[in-house]
Amino acid sequence: MFGYGQGYGRQRGRCRGRRWIEQLPETTYFHPQGIPRPQVNVTLLTLEELEALRLVDLEDLTQEEAAVRMGISRKTLWNDLQRARKKVVNALVKGSAIRIQGGNYMLRTKHPQDLQSIKPFPYPSMHPMHQTIAEGKAVDMARQILQLLPGTSCGVCGY
Repeated sequence: MFGYGQGYGRQRGRCRGRRWIEQLPETTYFHPQGIPRPQVNVTLLTLEELEALRLVDLEDLTQEEAAVRMGISRKTLWNDLQRARKKVVNALVKGSAIRIQGGNYMLRTKHPQDLQSIKPFPYPSMHPMHQTIAEGKAVDMARQILQLLPGTSCGVCGY
């Protein structure tokens, strides 16, 4: 049949769901010392992969607890964690830079006790900038979020 198969716009599987992250990184670029910037390969680490690393390896949560905090299944967290660890180790061994950006996430500023207290964005494809401005949060934080979300299409501003 014409139009089906690889290369014809057909995708396999489901869309990736959004993950909750609790904080944005202070630093989004790590560079090996002694290698000029133009000659360095860059490894991209998404914000949800970094959040999985932070919760499991830094805060010492179990995978089950971290999955609940991110609003995903334990298997999905495990996949994100394995992907993140592989990227970080590969960058360290091969001397690559690490850039933290992008991903499919929503920013949570509080630690709700259960998932019922989580409010989704009012628009299905709205990025976190509008939520932070609507809640009266700092505009600098919203700008920082926009820098970390290249290529998104927001239903509110079109970014």
